[in-house]
Amino acid sequence: MKNRMLKMMILLMVLVFTISGNGFALSDPYKPVVGVKADGTLQVVKAGVSSEFKVTLQNAGYVVAQNIRVTIQGDHPFRSDIANLSQNLSYLNPNQTSDMIFKVTTSPTAESKIYEFNVLIEYSNFEDTAYSMTEKVYVKVENDNIEPILGVVSYNTGQDALQPDSPDSLALKIKNTGTMKAKDIKVSVSGFSNEGVVLYKDVDTKTFTELSSKSEQFIYFNIIAGKDAKEGTFPINVKIDYIDEIGKQYSKSSVAYVTLAGKDSVDSDLEITNVVFPNSVKAGNDFNVTFTVTNKGNTEIATADVSYEYPESFISKATSRVVVKALAPGASKTVTFKMMAKAETTSENYHTYIKVAYVPKGVTSGEAETVQEYVGIYVEGTTEDAGSKPKLIVESYDYGGEYAFAGQEYPLTINIKNTSTAEATKNIKVTLTSEDNVFTPVDSSSSFFIPSVGPGQVYSHTVYLKTKIDASVKIYTVTAKMEYEDGKGNAYDANKSPYEESEVLSVAVAQPVRLETAEMVVPFEIYVGQPFYIEQEFYNMGKSIMYNMMVKLEGVETNEGSYFVGNFDAGKSDYFSAQAFANETGTFDGKLVYTFEDALGNVSTVEKPFSYTVMDMPIIDDGGEFPVDPGMPVEENSGIALWQILLGGFIAALVVFFIIRKILKARKHKKEMEALDE
Repeated sequence: MKNRMLKMMILLMVLVFTISGNGFALSDPYKPVVGVKADGTLQVVKAGVSSEFKVTLQNAGYVVAQNIRVTIQGDHPFRSDIANLSQNLSYLNPNQTSDMIFKVTTSPTAESKIYEFNVLIEYSNFEDTAYSMTEKVYVKVENDNIEPILGVVSYNTGQDALQPDSPDSLALKIKNTGTMKAKDIKVSVSGFSNEGVVLYKDVDTKTFTELSSKSEQFIYFNIIAGKDAKEGTFPINVKIDYIDEIGKQYSKSSVAYVTLAGKDSVDSDLEITNVVFPNSVKAGNDFNVTFTVTNKGNTEIATADVSYEYPESFISKATSRVVVKALAPGASKTVTFKMMAKAETTSENYHTYIKVAYVPKGVTSGEAETVQEYVGIYVEGTTEDAGSKPKLIVESYDYGGEYAFAGQEYPLTINIKNTSTAEATKNIKVTLTSEDNVFTPVDSSSSFFIPSVGPGQVYSHTVYLKTKIDASVKIYTVTAKMEYEDGKGNAYDANKSPYEESEVLSVAVAQPVRLETAEMVVPFEIYVGQPFYIEQEFYNMGKSIMYNMMVKLEGVETNEGSYFVGNFDAGKSDYFSAQAFANETGTFDGKLVYTFEDALGNVSTVEKPFSYTVMDMPIIDDGGEFPVDPGMPVEENSGIALWQILLGGFIAALVVFFIIRKILKARKHKKEMEALDE
């Protein structure tokens, strides 16, 4: 039995050593154990924002790790096109950690959620044996962005109804209502037909580079009524293709509708042909628009009123209206309008129109018919340095304190700066207007004149204003409107916008607070051990509310030492009454302390001092009579003794005092009830 047990123990030991030996042979004693150490904090990034993402490495082995490379992989929210998602580390000692900081930009279209993705860790040991492992990491994305949303928000044509054989322009207003920028925008129109509308010497696709959030862009397509067009409304399909900032593609579709006059409603006998105009014009140069008006009908045209309509950027160098009379059938008339693009005209394609309103012979002028021809003039304009355009701002202002008092004057000093670094301003008119007309100028008008303010200079001006006496306690606004010219004397910029700016200033107005009190009621005679009352009526004689009013009695012993009035309205009165106690004789001082705030939070304190004298109670002889001089005659059977008279008078005085006190308390209670009813 013992031999059998010994053999089993030897066999078990052989198995243990065999297993241990095999295990040791299979493990790598020179392998560093590198991984991601979680710190328990979830990192948060904002969509579309550049930030840092931290990966903490830890070497849990016993061998130095070297040539370490960490790469972010998988379904992560970071933009790999503009950031390096790999980081290198020379070495990492055993039982040490190291933070790998990645400068990342989160995709603006990343969803608001927690992303799980991989981190590939590649490294080697001192024998250059290569190892790698993959670990999971997490990041939370917060995304307040809205993808770019482009659409047609409005459209229009030059004519109310598209006339046959009369080219026109379809204007599409494209707007981006998203919060992200749209890029590589392509606008295509389709659905044209000879029974409706067709393109007129134009392409069906227009492109532009980008459109920022909330921005708008006009796109124009030249159209004309088809040869078989009928009266009615014709749809044109509009498709907008674009990408966002990271290349994601979008496509939006909408429909624009064009109203057609149709051949049945108009009998057009006059045509505009042979229109000649320059392909481009330089700003400040003259150009001509020449065309021919031909009567294609069999009836004489009695009058043809020919006009040329153009934008404000153009100037007519001669008349822009010609009247042709008695135009016989088949006859023609060539008309030339001489124009000029203003020198400050910016580079753009401008829309102009030739219009002819004609009256056939035998038809009244009220039945005149109209034909129109579109002429697009491209102007090579001048560019303006944005930093040279003069702009006036109110750099700072001061009105002499924290607030202006109602009914009083105060100085308002305004510092006006020209933000341009190159262009001066002159002939500056500044007009001041106030909310509810609460401020009026003193000995001056509401406007003042500044001769000039040079580039980058500041001009300081002081005006005296008076506040309305009944102004409410609050912060009022004062608007300073500045109208001016640039250094060349131009009152308008290159876009025909007037040089004017408005700034809003804020002025706090306060009403003086005024607390008045009646004569304080203090008993003339006060006896030790007897209660007495301190009373006073007070009034709000100002024009504004006194807030958080508190009345406190100090210097006397009392259980009613404070009275919280709360908000004390203007023109109101209230009453304070408190019972006090006298414990010793002498003359003592006390005071009533009133504290309250105005509408701007300023605390005021008013103190009303008083003094009072405490006496001993009169001592009454137990014999019932006061001592008398023996030499004086004593009246027998005199009735009531003198001490009885004095005692009765004292009791009567106490009764009168308590009656008056009760009446005053009743009056105070009545006022409180009236205040509650209000």
